[in-house]
Amino acid sequence: MFAVAVLNSDALAAFRSEYPWLGFAEDICEVSLFLDDNRAPTRLTAFTQDALGARYAANVDAFGVETILALIRFAPQVGSKMENSPEEARVWSVLENLPISDGVTPIEDVEEQRRLKLEAAYRLTRQIAVEQFNILIQADSAKHKAARLQKLISQVPDSLSAVDESHKPLFLEVDLWRLVAVLRDELSLPADYDLAQRDDVDGFSPADMEQAESAAMSDPVIQALFDLSPVAFSISTIGQNTSRYITVNKAYLDLVGHSWDNIRGHEMVASGVVEGSESRVHRLMLLDRDGGYEGQIADIRNAAGEIVPVQISARRLFIAGQFYDFEVLTRVAEA
Repeated sequence: MFAVAVLNSDALAAFRSEYPWLGFAEDICEVSLFLDDNRAPTRLTAFTQDALGARYAANVDAFGVETILALIRFAPQVGSKMENSPEEARVWSVLENLPISDGVTPIEDVEEQRRLKLEAAYRLTRQIAVEQFNILIQADSAKHKAARLQKLISQVPDSLSAVDESHKPLFLEVDLWRLVAVLRDELSLPADYDLAQRDDVDGFSPADMEQAESAAMSDPVIQALFDLSPVAFSISTIGQNTSRYITVNKAYLDLVGHSWDNIRGHEMVASGVVEGSESRVHRLMLLDRDGGYEGQIADIRNAAGEIVPVQISARRLFIAGQFYDFEVLTRVAEA
């Protein structure tokens, strides 16, 4: 999934009117600007259209630096949207339905099923990456750049287990690193457990979870803050693999589009709301090291599967003899 600002024929007409001295070619019918997680431009693509209406990939390098910079400045006027290919949707579907232990099936079998599904999801992702590189090759008239892209294709790992940090620039070039990083992180994690089948979850029994929720809400000021605030709050257990919801307020449920019954006690990444990413690992490190952080930019996923950019501030609290993470989330307005 990626953010993209698409300038169609109407938007390009407005662009030509605003920048007439650039002499932007009339046969360019569409320009797409791809954005990374920080809303910075990462890639530009364009199409030409002939008299019969046929569309062809254009060589954006021929636009020149001044035109490319002008397009980047102009693009926010048309806004951006989140998009993903059907193949990427299949990968996210695999992630949302990974096998979990039921307490009966041997854990080794569950782990193997999980590994096979993640490797299959990576093969789909690898196929998307190769297709994107081929599109870039077809759109580029410079042979030396096409040769570089061909070399990158040969460097795409064949298996998920072979992916490491050195491959990050490769996947960033086709806007797929976030998806690959999630797959890699999931491969490194143990199989989750079905809460409905267990009396004890990561050292927290249902009774412990209920006691922690009660203790967290025992202060009437905190209770009022949770009930009345338009800002999204959550309290969870701590840890990379054991972060589970203790309580959230209505604003949080509105933000993620879930009911409390859907996520209560669930592991936060497995719930589908929290993105398992490098930025999350960094935030957890700040909680471990400093006891909190402020204003970290992150992505969460709502019940419809849409990415929601948020700003998170958090503190680690000691409640009823246990440490918990308290998070405050505010939605980041899209440009």
